Amino acid sequence: MGRISLNIAETESNEPTLVMLHGVTRRWQTFLPIVAPLSLRHRLMLVDFRGHGLSDRAADGYLVTNYVDDICELIDSHISGSVVLYGHSLGAMTVAGVAAKLGTRISAIVMEDPPLHTMGLMISTTGLLSYFTAVANFAGSQHPVATIAAALGDSTFHDPVTGQQLRIGDTRDEAQLRFAASCLQKLDPAVFHSITAANWLEGYDIDNVFKDLLCPSLLLQADISAGGMLTDEDARHVASLNRNVVRVPFAGVAHGIHWTKSSRLLNTVIPFLESAR
Repeated sequence: MGRISLNIAETESNEPTLVMLHGVTRRWQTFLPIVAPLSLRHRLMLVDFRGHGLSDRAADGYLVTNYVDDICELIDSHISGSVVLYGHSLGAMTVAGVAAKLGTRISAIVMEDPPLHTMGLMISTTGLLSYFTAVANFAGSQHPVATIAAALGDSTFHDPVTGQQLRIGDTRDEAQLRFAASCLQKLDPAVFHSITAANWLEGYDIDNVFKDLLCPSLLLQADISAGGMLTDEDARHVASLNRNVVRVPFAGVAHGIHWTKSSRLLNTVIPFLESAR
């Protein structure tokens, strides 16, 4: 599509199209735990973002606004009729931006733990800057998955809040490390440039994006104390900007809600999507 070719996995259905967008460093397969139930009522389009998975690498950068523009172009060029959007993390930021731009073309969105300011100028106040700096060493690696996973697990990052030095392998199991390693193999190292430079959100006005949402918008909030990225302050603020935003906190749940609490997530997402049909 256009100047950037995006890799897309699709399911067959005549139901409304549901476009699913993963988090930074991941690829569409992250949604496999929830694909089957959602495909019963929607035609799914699962996208690898630019620079991720099997999609093209991008010469013009990896700001959140770049990802938003890609998905707007995808919808305008390749999808007719009603569109629903689901995004995790970076994907959640993207679906909000797309819905704000495309207005009534979008019938509902689900935003799973968007980082918002945590991945903007606040990134140096969290462990994320150190974490992404460490993980960037493995982007585009040609080593076997097992080798990358072992080295990734032994990598450490610093949490400036607690002062602790944390080992990545202590934050996830070995199977999850292997999946992360397989994603990093297929990742453009340039994806990290705007993140570590803290200008990832350049041109993305969070308040204006959320004010402009015209459709039912589900905001799923992981628990910041368990590894979530959306702060209570940000969640309350964006929900206050627009009555279309429905906020549902997941106490005790880490950032990847769809991965660790799939059934619980579906029990929230499915009735919300049904209410918006």
